[in-house]
Amino acid sequence: MLKGAIFDLDGTLLDSMFIWDTFGEDYLRKLGKEPKENLAETFKIFTLEQAAVYYREHYDVTHSISEIVDDINNMVAEIYRTKVTLKSDVKDFLKRLHASGVKMCVATVTDRPIVEDVLKRLGVLEYFSAIFTCSEVGYDKTTPHIYRKALEYLGTEKNETVVFEDAFHALQTAISDGFKVAAVYDKHELRQKEIKEISDYYITDFGSFCFKTKMKTALTIAGSDSSGGAGIQADIKTMTMNGVYAMSAITALTAQNTTGVRAILESTPEFLKQQIDAVFEDIYPDSVKIGMVSSSELVKVIADRLKFYNAKNIVVDPVMVATSGSTLMKNDAVKILCEELLPIATLITPNIPEAEVLSDLSIKSKDDMLTAAKFLSDTYGCAVLLKGGHSINDANDLLYTNGEYQWFEGKRIDNPNTHGTGCTLSSAIASNLAKGHSLAESVKKAKEYISDALLDGLDLGKASGPLNHAFAISSGI
Repeated sequence: MLKGAIFDLDGTLLDSMFIWDTFGEDYLRKLGKEPKENLAETFKIFTLEQAAVYYREHYDVTHSISEIVDDINNMVAEIYRTKVTLKSDVKDFLKRLHASGVKMCVATVTDRPIVEDVLKRLGVLEYFSAIFTCSEVGYDKTTPHIYRKALEYLGTEKNETVVFEDAFHALQTAISDGFKVAAVYDKHELRQKEIKEISDYYITDFGSFCFKTKMKTALTIAGSDSSGGAGIQADIKTMTMNGVYAMSAITALTAQNTTGVRAILESTPEFLKQQIDAVFEDIYPDSVKIGMVSSSELVKVIADRLKFYNAKNIVVDPVMVATSGSTLMKNDAVKILCEELLPIATLITPNIPEAEVLSDLSIKSKDDMLTAAKFLSDTYGCAVLLKGGHSINDANDLLYTNGEYQWFEGKRIDNPNTHGTGCTLSSAIASNLAKGHSLAESVKKAKEYISDALLDGLDLGKASGPLNHAFAISSGI
């Protein structure tokens, strides 16, 4: 639920960026000096004080910083008083938010007197409970200080507050600090494609805009399970039920059911590359889950393409043996997995037997789990979720990251149908990472999801059957 809104001024509420595109050169020419560069680009993220310092250092302007700031303010204030207008339908949009009880404030580079005058003239000052300027806060928008200050004043949480901005650098700052952001289209900002990709909302028209969050996306790179309980099929079901848009790159086709794997037909390395390229070039995934990869050649392709696209939130489930006992990864592939893929992972999710193979350690107790998790994390530079449940404890999992660890307690569920639980857990974690949750929170939510899927008690197949990924959907009669 939206409770707070932090608005930029120029380019977001106002059609005013034309002023800041030319003020740098206009001021110099007023002093009889000719610009040596495109000052609009140089001053893009500057406060007026920073611009004043630049004039003194690079153009031998002898006025004091305060005099330069005053001169520029006086020069542009007249334009704000006479020419600047609100963006289309902004006033009605602010009125709707205000009527809904949303607390609003302004966070801007522009100095306070100009902000107050123009908002008052345009009839919208009453909607804002406070104004924060970079000069007063002491930081420009390459840091989140102004947004934090505004948030503190509003008294709202980040997940219920939206920052409205038009500039790419300001949006990046707010996003990196954990804010939800609404990107407002302005013709003076050229990086619209990138802005649209990184933002929660994208506004081209305030009149028709509604708060519908852009769906997050996840890519699964894994094998296909013809019985639907594990692999690509389990991943897609899990991602869908966890609220993200699922995409896939298939490493292999398997002929399998709950009793075992009959045959495996690998994708060629070139075809797997084409699948991954096709996804990244069109719908960039917010997270990537990697499951069954049977050969070293395929592992190399995956690592190469993920590095090429600078993929984020990479969850590697090192699937080596199916629930039925069938071997799914060749020995040489394990070596390449460790060399190429684990070092670029955000998280790896081995079970006890897999962790023993990867670490070459024997794991018989909780202390052994901690030793192995630390070894894997230190060796490969990634977080490790070491899954219990193999006679070590009651399904307690250990998350080890950055030298710290956390146990996630789980209650062993009396359900023999566990086909695809590893695929499901890692996909649920990837889904929650895609939605912006922390690693610990993503693990917590994923464990809750898989527990509910097991508790549903689905009973299909002649051996260890699948869990019900869609337990939350009523089956009806």
